[in-house]
Amino acid sequence: MIRVFALLTLLLGLAGCHSMSPIHIDEELTPNAGSGVAYVVGVVGIWPKAVNTAQDQMLMIRQRGSDNFATARLHNEFYARTPRDVRETGHGIGTLFVMPLKPGRYELYNLRFDHGSSVSWSREDFTIPFQLEAGKAYYIGDFRAGCVTPGHSTCLFLHSDHLERDSALVRAKYPQVPGLQRLDLPNLYSATPFIREEDGASSSVYKSMLSGKL
Repeated sequence: MIRVFALLTLLLGLAGCHSMSPIHIDEELTPNAGSGVAYVVGVVGIWPKAVNTAQDQMLMIRQRGSDNFATARLHNEFYARTPRDVRETGHGIGTLFVMPLKPGRYELYNLRFDHGSSVSWSREDFTIPFQLEAGKAYYIGDFRAGCVTPGHSTCLFLHSDHLERDSALVRAKYPQVPGLQRLDLPNLYSATPFIREEDGASSSVYKSMLSGKL
């Protein structure tokens, strides 16, 4: 059995990891020749100091007033993963997402964390609305996840701003995308405790929990 596992590991290593797309967009939201295009840009990943993590973390965006949605994710397994565009440590990784959407009214409305044997969501749908205009690229920031305990646990995102770093990544990978402009998300607190500003009020408690100090 050990030899079989070792052979499988070797074959997977030789074949390389399967690269997964960091985004999914419903067909109804995909730009066409007559719609114009707006971009939502950011990073989703694992917080560098998190002790416990999910293998898959996802942001969910939908068109306001409809069930049409798009997702941005980091998937992190040995045999399949999204690109690792940002790496601070061996543990802290992030996937850049560049999401082309039809212009219009949208909202960030839910989060998803996959632990392999279980899936957890935010407590309920929340509403963080924003407007997208054609010909513009909007930067929503860096969302890094960690979990409070191993396995079936509460997970959350810490949100931060790295516009210069991520603008450089976009220019290198997606030169067709216009210059990024910050998109104000003033109601992130409505997703508490599942999204917290990394350097915001009371964030030290959450960072202590994720890093295993509490």
